[in-house]
Amino acid sequence: MSSAAESEVGALFINAKGAVPARMTLEEMGHQQPPTPVQTDNSTAHGVLTNTITPKATKAMDMRFWWLRDREIQKQFRWMWRQGSTNLADYWTKHHPASHHKAFRPEILTPMSILKALRKAIDAKKA
Repeated sequence: MSSAAESEVGALFINAKGAVPARMTLEEMGHQQPPTPVQTDNSTAHGVLTNTITPKATKAMDMRFWWLRDREIQKQFRWMWRQGSTNLADYWTKHHPASHHKAFRPEILTPMSILKALRKAIDAKKA
């Protein structure tokens, strides 16, 4: 990828493409789906997809770009921008200082006290 926006559009394409079968299955089962919200922290990629930024050269990402725009027109997806610091998925893709890892642990790890209580409850059921 030649730019961060291009790689972000590529990632959005892969995720949206994977979501289409689930949406279609639910609709075929009679569960109408609103546009699926898809979040990005790249303002350029968001601008390109929402037509607020017109890229000069999209040759490398044309197919993905137009596929994503087409799906939005079909009301299958809704593109949203969210600041990277509040984007939980961003944690895994960026380099962070140790202080950030320590502060973020409660968001992704279950506290030992809860794990011990769960194990105790499981053991009580077995007995």
